Amino acid sequence: MAPVLVAILFLFVIPFLMSRGFSGIFRVSVVMVIGIKLILILMFHAQTVKTYGIPIQLDASVDAKKYYDFGEAFSQYHLWEISPSDLIRERGGKSHLGYPYLNTLAFQFCPDHPILFLRIMKLLFFHVALGMLAVTWRDKLGERLAYVGYMILGVVMYQFLYYHFRNLKDDVILSLFMAVMALADRTLGAGGIEKNSGTHQQAVLRWLAIGLFLWFIWTIRLYLTAIILCAFGANLVTGRNIKLIYRALLMGVIGVGFLVMTGAEGWRMVEMRGGAGAVTGAAGNLYGLFKVFVSPLPWQHGNWFLAIPHTFYLLGLPIVAWAFFSNLRNNLDWKVYVVIVVALVVGALMEDFEPRKRYVMYPIFLSWVLTALAKRREAASTEVFDPNAYFAQARNIYA
Repeated sequence: MAPVLVAILFLFVIPFLMSRGFSGIFRVSVVMVIGIKLILILMFHAQTVKTYGIPIQLDASVDAKKYYDFGEAFSQYHLWEISPSDLIRERGGKSHLGYPYLNTLAFQFCPDHPILFLRIMKLLFFHVALGMLAVTWRDKLGERLAYVGYMILGVVMYQFLYYHFRNLKDDVILSLFMAVMALADRTLGAGGIEKNSGTHQQAVLRWLAIGLFLWFIWTIRLYLTAIILCAFGANLVTGRNIKLIYRALLMGVIGVGFLVMTGAEGWRMVEMRGGAGAVTGAAGNLYGLFKVFVSPLPWQHGNWFLAIPHTFYLLGLPIVAWAFFSNLRNNLDWKVYVVIVVALVVGALMEDFEPRKRYVMYPIFLSWVLTALAKRREAASTEVFDPNAYFAQARNIYA
C-alpha cells in the first residue's frame, strides 16, 4: 500500500508546486479537481475488484486485458531480470511496447495494487502536462485565460478520466502531447503573442525534453510521433520569427526522430498502409475527414458520461472555427499541421476510427480560442477614448 500512498502524495504535491505564481483560487481549484478525480478512481477501483475479482473490467475492452496480462506475466521477476527480448517475446513484436511496459512497471513497483497505482500515476502525468500547458498559457495569454483552459481540459472534457478507469493508453498519449505542445509553444512562440522564451541553454533543454517525450509517444502510437515530426518540419519551412538556433535544434529533433523510427518494426505499419502517398491521397475522402471532427453523435456513445463532454465539444466547434480564422496568420504554426495530418491519417485511412484518436486536437483547438480571446482583449485595451476628438468630430458633423 505504501507505493499507492506515495503516488497519491506526488499527485497532490507536484501539480500544486507547479501552480506556484498563480492566484490562490487557481491553486485551490487544482487541488479540488485532482481530489475529486482521485475519489472517483478509488471508488471505481473498489467496485471493479468487488465485481470482477480483478481491477479491470472483463468486457469488450480486450486491450485492457492484454495490458494487464502483459504486466502480470513478469510479476514474479525482478525488474533487472526482465530483458528487452522478454518483452518483445511476450508482446509478439517490437513495436508499441511503451504502454505494456508501463503495466509491467506497475506490477514491479506496487505488486499488491498495480492497476490502482498505474491509474494514479496516469492521473499525475495528465495534471503535470496540463500544468505545463497552463504555465505556457499564463506567460503568453494571462492567468485568467490559463485558468479557463485548465478547467476546460481538466474538468469539462473529463472523458480523459474514462481511460484512467479503463486502463487504456489514450490518456498517456494526450498527456505526452500536451507536454510537447507546452514546451514547443514556449520556444517557438504560439499565437503571435511573443514573449521572452528564455536563454539558449533553456531552449536546448526544452528540445531535449521534447525529443524524449516524442520517443515515449513513439513507443505507444508510432504514427502520432511521425505526424508531430512532419508538423515540425513544415513549421521549419513556413514558421515566422524562429531564431536560427531554434531552427537548428528543431531540425536535429526531426532528423533524429525519423532516424530512430525508420529502424523500428513499427515503421512497417506505415509502409503497409501506403506511406505518405496514401495520406495525401486520402484528402479526397471528405466523409472521413468530416467524421474525424464530429463523430459520433452524442446518443451513439455507449456510456452517457462520454456523451456529455462530447456535446460540449460539438457546440464549441463553431467557436473553434471563428477563433482559427479570426487569427489565421498566427495560427498557421506547427499545431495546425498536426490537426491536418491527424485528420488525414485517422479520418481518411483508418476504418476502425475511434473519437479518442482525435483527442490531441483538443488542446490545440482550445489554444486557438484562448489566443483569439487574448487578441480581442488586447485590441479592446488599446482603444482609448479621446473626448476632444469626439466632440471635434461632432461639431464638424453639425456645422
